[in-house]
Amino acid sequence: MEKDKFIKLLSKKLSGETLESEQVQLNHALENEVYQNLAAQMESYLSEKTDGKAAPLALIWEKIDTAETHTAVNKFDFTAPKQSVFSSTLFKAAAILLAVFGVGLVGYYLFNHNQTATLAATNEKVFKVLDDGTRIWLNKKSTLSYNKDFGKERREITLDGEAYFDVVKNTAVPLIIHAGGVDIEVKGTAFNVNAYLENSSVAVALVRGAIAVTDRKNTKNSVLLKPNDKLFFFNQSAIKGSFNITALKPELILNEASWTADTLVFNKEKLVDLVLRLEKKYDLKIEIRSEKLKERRFSGTFTTETIHQALEALKLSYPLTYTITNRLVIIKDQG
Repeated sequence: MEKDKFIKLLSKKLSGETLESEQVQLNHALENEVYQNLAAQMESYLSEKTDGKAAPLALIWEKIDTAETHTAVNKFDFTAPKQSVFSSTLFKAAAILLAVFGVGLVGYYLFNHNQTATLAATNEKVFKVLDDGTRIWLNKKSTLSYNKDFGKERREITLDGEAYFDVVKNTAVPLIIHAGGVDIEVKGTAFNVNAYLENSSVAVALVRGAIAVTDRKNTKNSVLLKPNDKLFFFNQSAIKGSFNITALKPELILNEASWTADTLVFNKEKLVDLVLRLEKKYDLKIEIRSEKLKERRFSGTFTTETIHQALEALKLSYPLTYTITNRLVIIKDQG
């Protein structure tokens, strides 16, 4: 069933005007989970608005019908037009139109407000230009969702994974990004966000402009980033909920988005964190079978190297061994 028809039928039901055949259609439509949620929200919304101070719609219609019936007499006093407006046929018609229109309007608002579009990158990176002109590079094994009519009244994105944003400036409609445990408010800037669920922290690197980063569970905990700042927000650790900000050189901050060109740049990065990026670049699984090796730090750049060449390069910095079986890489201490 089309959305417009569903909202019309639901509006008539809430105003007590549904025919038997229409109720059958409505029941069939309510088997759809999206329409179930919309109906629940509309009923909840109308219930909240009455707040006990106004009668339910069905009762209102009953009173209007009663008033209409009682005034249908054979006498009419032309000299004393004191008939209550609430008992007039005109009022009933206006009330029905107003109620149906109002319920329908609420339905349209709730339906459209909750509509989102999803962008997913599985084994390939994805590039997308949103309706307001904002450009997004989405890294492998990442997903994001954003509201329909993006940029008209609101700009809201939820990210799981890594993405680089080049945001069109709009001070009237800020962009809000939900990533990991933080909310990022943007008005016009370029920055990289790394917020894969398996990571212990959210990393935000600001290339230009300014952004505000807020702890979603503690909105008083908020920081403003300047160009070349890199922020870490820890989701799971002894310092959970804290911010760590480092000022990087311009050439290093640009490296944060180098993955958009399929280049992997790392600087004094722990192997346990580096392998997560290697897995996405080469589309395979890597296991480190040494706790000591997990904490070793490496620096370098991989562009067109194969996984064999990349691991051989790591061996030059630290003695390790590895085996590759199908799509599984096992890394151990040497010897």
